[in-house]
Amino acid sequence: MTDTTAPIGAMATEALGLFLAAVEQTPPESWDEPSNLEGWSVRELVAHATGSATKIVTHVEDGEIRPGPSDPADWMYEDPAARLRELAARLRDALPGADLDTPRASPEGAVPLRRALTFPVSDLTLHSWDVHRSQGRLVELPEQALAFCRALVASVPEDMLRRPGGFGPAKPVPEPSTPTTRLMAHLGRSIQPGR
Repeated sequence: MTDTTAPIGAMATEALGLFLAAVEQTPPESWDEPSNLEGWSVRELVAHATGSATKIVTHVEDGEIRPGPSDPADWMYEDPAARLRELAARLRDALPGADLDTPRASPEGAVPLRRALTFPVSDLTLHSWDVHRSQGRLVELPEQALAFCRALVASVPEDMLRRPGGFGPAKPVPEPSTPTTRLMAHLGRSIQPGR
């Protein structure tokens, strides 16, 4: 499993902030446009990732998590940014009292909270890039967030990484490319102009 120098609580806070910033830059007319993820609109992408944000907060608060990936239909909000700001406030309140070594349910069974947060924190970070990319913006992930995601990706066996519902085949990377561009291409994201 991934090991980073940044504490998972700081990574969770940063991931939620990155995603909220991406959502806040989304103009109303873009919500029903196609996202960079095939078959999903920007609204569905945001709804799916809001499910990951909710998992993070619910884990930290020691609430009950529904197993499986986030279903966008469960997380459609009239004002997604308001929902994310509310989740960020709950995370700020809950983190100081959270015992990161306490077991939490995960797809791997009971694992320490710090480990249970790894996948949804990475998911939220990666999808912040997707929201920007869906609107034609190429952004760089902050260094620690990028290192966190790269470590997680490196820890997942290739067959698990590319399974249905996971990541698509790696895309070619033009030279020169930034570290974020390289990671996203490896995860099957289109990095070329257009969607």
